Amino acid sequence: MLSLYAGKISASAHPDAAEFIYAANQAAENVSGYRVELKNGNLNKLPGSPYRSGRYPVSISMSPDSRFVYAANQGSASVSAYRVDPANGSLQSVAGSPFNVGAYPDAVTVAPNGRFAYVTSEDGNVVTPYIIDPTSGALTKAGEATATGAHPISVAVSPNSRFAFVSNYNDDSVSAYRIDRQSGVLTVAGPAVKADMHPIYMKVSNDNRFIYVANYGTSTVSVYRIDAASGRLTEISGSPFVAGSQPYSVTVDPTNRFVYVANWGSHNVSAFRRDGQSGALTEIQGSPYATGWFPYAVVVDPQDDYVYVADNGAGTITAFQLDPSSGALSKIPGSPFQAEPGPYALTVGALASH
Repeated sequence: MLSLYAGKISASAHPDAAEFIYAANQAAENVSGYRVELKNGNLNKLPGSPYRSGRYPVSISMSPDSRFVYAANQGSASVSAYRVDPANGSLQSVAGSPFNVGAYPDAVTVAPNGRFAYVTSEDGNVVTPYIIDPTSGALTKAGEATATGAHPISVAVSPNSRFAFVSNYNDDSVSAYRIDRQSGVLTVAGPAVKADMHPIYMKVSNDNRFIYVANYGTSTVSVYRIDAASGRLTEISGSPFVAGSQPYSVTVDPTNRFVYVANWGSHNVSAFRRDGQSGALTEIQGSPYATGWFPYAVVVDPQDDYVYVADNGAGTITAFQLDPSSGALSKIPGSPFQAEPGPYALTVGALASH
């Protein structure tokens, strides 16, 4: 199996490699799966898709070895867990799923070490750690929930699995935590840092040095440097950077050179070149790029060839070809692809047959 965090994957070096995208569909109350055609970026629905979830799934996360997929069901206080069929990418429910995680879970994120998952509760103002059974994929609560700010939305984990970060929508802040490597339990790393209005989804750069935060209320992206020892955050010079209207989701490409932001209010994606030393963003010529109505999520495939956007309002997934030299995007022929109603979140991973 190939890790999403391992950088660019060569299809020629791995002739049996396959990429899969999974979408949490809030309105349809299910999870859909697609196989990526590596030669052109087209999406093909997987066998059995869509798959049953709980009510109002709003977050989805895949384990780094691409064996398991987890969806947070905001309306049914649970997380649905699935095993990925290595033969074709289809999903099968894990025994015991869905797992009760308390009221109004807003996000589920699997740590890149694959051992733990973290779930935010927007009404409880907490983030809770869970242990992932390496054989079955089942979830077991790892310890007591840790306090966040008001109305936590997303949780991002650094690629080295040392730190976790939570966006506090009503506090306009980001909380930082140290992760206990043995238990997965969180310890506060210092005072929460101020963000722009209504920070929502976030992404840590692949070098573990910076975190990028989409600020829904002010149409900006805040950038913070992560202290390698403590996990504390310091806003970089020039931050926040202007994005489109009401940015919802942000991601960093596998090569760590580009940042993409899904702008809910302006129905497009902003593309930025990322300075590797300072973390600063410079918008790419031609940005922003039109998507379907109300884009909620943006991801880059592991080969760094394609960018996919969940168009919540349109019920589609818009696909772009990524220019490896400039980071510019061009819409793939046939895009957008029809999805289930209300795609809200995306996760992408790669498998290789042995």
